[in-house]
Amino acid sequence: MFVIGITGGTGSGKTTALDAVRALGGEVLDCDAIYHRLLRENGKLLGEIDTAFPGTVAGGVLDRKKLGAQVFGDPEKLEQLNGITHRYVCGEVKRLLDAAEAEGKTLAAVDAIGLVESGLGDLCHVTAAVVAPEEDRVNRLVAREGITPEYARLRIKAQKSDDWFRAHCTVTLENRGTLEEFLEVCMQRFEALRKEGIKMDTSIFERRESGVRSYSRSFPAEFVRAKMSRMYDAEGKAYLDFFNGAGALNYGHNNEYIKARIRDYLEKDGISHALDMYTGAKADFLRTFEEKILLPQKLDYKVMFCGPTGTNGVEAALKLARKVTGRTGIFALTGAFHGMTLGALSVTSGAYHRHGAHVPLSFTTFVPHPNSVDFDTIAYYEYLMTDEYSGVDKPAAIIVETTQAEGGIHVAPTPWLQALRQLCDRQGVLLIVDDIQVGCGRTGPFLSFQRAGIVPDMVVLSKSISGYGFPMSLLLIKPECDQFLPAEHNGTFRGNQLAFVGAKAALEYREQVGLEKQTEEKAALVSEFIRSRLLPMDERLTTRGIGLIQGVDFSGIGDICGKVQNECFKRGLIIERCGPQDCVLKLMPALTIEKEELNEGLEIIEAAMKTVL
Repeated sequence: MFVIGITGGTGSGKTTALDAVRALGGEVLDCDAIYHRLLRENGKLLGEIDTAFPGTVAGGVLDRKKLGAQVFGDPEKLEQLNGITHRYVCGEVKRLLDAAEAEGKTLAAVDAIGLVESGLGDLCHVTAAVVAPEEDRVNRLVAREGITPEYARLRIKAQKSDDWFRAHCTVTLENRGTLEEFLEVCMQRFEALRKEGIKMDTSIFERRESGVRSYSRSFPAEFVRAKMSRMYDAEGKAYLDFFNGAGALNYGHNNEYIKARIRDYLEKDGISHALDMYTGAKADFLRTFEEKILLPQKLDYKVMFCGPTGTNGVEAALKLARKVTGRTGIFALTGAFHGMTLGALSVTSGAYHRHGAHVPLSFTTFVPHPNSVDFDTIAYYEYLMTDEYSGVDKPAAIIVETTQAEGGIHVAPTPWLQALRQLCDRQGVLLIVDDIQVGCGRTGPFLSFQRAGIVPDMVVLSKSISGYGFPMSLLLIKPECDQFLPAEHNGTFRGNQLAFVGAKAALEYREQVGLEKQTEEKAALVSEFIRSRLLPMDERLTTRGIGLIQGVDFSGIGDICGKVQNECFKRGLIIERCGPQDCVLKLMPALTIEKEELNEGLEIIEAAMKTVL
């Protein structure tokens, strides 16, 4: 935990400095407030004061004027009083700091009385002195405590001098100019100090980890702990998570309900690895999935357990579609992202990812997404499939994301999805829905295509299907398409037993807490905030999304989305970008996020955008 101790100066200056700490995502322990609270509540402290300075406490209440009359102007008595009060205040502050560290809280700033000389200074990486003209300090005391200017000057004279603060504190902040200007100075200094104080050793990553790493470049912190919607780095700084494991943590980090089921399974020495053998964990998951997802939606799917990643599920779907139809071609949409293995990459449209294959990616025809053009795309697809002069063979399947996540949060219209299903039926083409990122309740219903009332021939599920972030992918297959021979598509880790346990628990939890309704309510809150608070900042901003996957598009302004993301991270929010040139800020919090946390994250985005714009 990185701690700045702020002391000295004038109340307004210290308040502004503390505001800067809060703006940087810090927790604040106000020693002044603690001091005054103890003088009201701590009978032992008041007893010591009354013993040392008789007649200053009556009926358990301190008479400050009587106390001041005895100590001010007498350095020895003032030192005696400070020795008593500093001991109590610093004991309470240390207790609060220890509690904050145990809870993984971020930056703790202490407006500390006697910070340096009373032994608390060694808890702080930095002590910052705020100094100000005497008249400002006098006016502040008069306004705050209702004392006379003369008494205020006497109080100030009895305190440490500005020169003492300059000599004993790490940095000195001059409280001059407007408070807004002083706040900006504080923020700049504290951000620099915080970076200096965080001594994360990244050498092992630089030395041994491949340069292919990506998210660590956007979020340069060493994360060691997480709970629901908060992540904590090695220094104890807390971050609100709007990244959500790229959609793998819909139920939050270390969800207690799911964790308890996994812990119970492990403590009973449940099977940890079994390839695709029959196991109790798999049976329990299949029964629960059938009961809570398939039967209520009148869906009849066989469930294929693929390798552990979503891209493997896509590979299985493409292979199976080709086997079932006897055709080789696939239609995929512009803006699509389906994975990074060669088959999945062949139906992924982004040039950056495709160039990484370093071999030709064949057998795919990319057709326009309905949101990218203003003509009838369904008619165009049918023309390509049926006209002998189109130059395109009829495909085995068309693969779609009902909402393109990595492509920029493009939501396919419901009537279009229905028309696409009808086209596939007419032409004998299989419809594959990639629900890897926007399934498992991300858009509201568990399966994203439920809003259209359609039944795809195959559905790929991964990411949050395990409920706990464990690797797992499924391919849902209409029974007539279930034509793989035994082990025709296999993998050592196609039976993740802990993922089965987590997935079953997640389905139970989802139903118990009414997660679909919660998602709808939180989605409405996000949409309204974006519409009323973010978009008015610039008329070139646009938004789109569904459920709890929504985005703010900065492409009309220029290359600034990355700056907004960086500013969010500085303020303690982890958030991803997507779309062409990463121009869309992607809001994808856990479905379980508390509304207060959701508002907190949205306000961080607002503050970051104001700073950048």
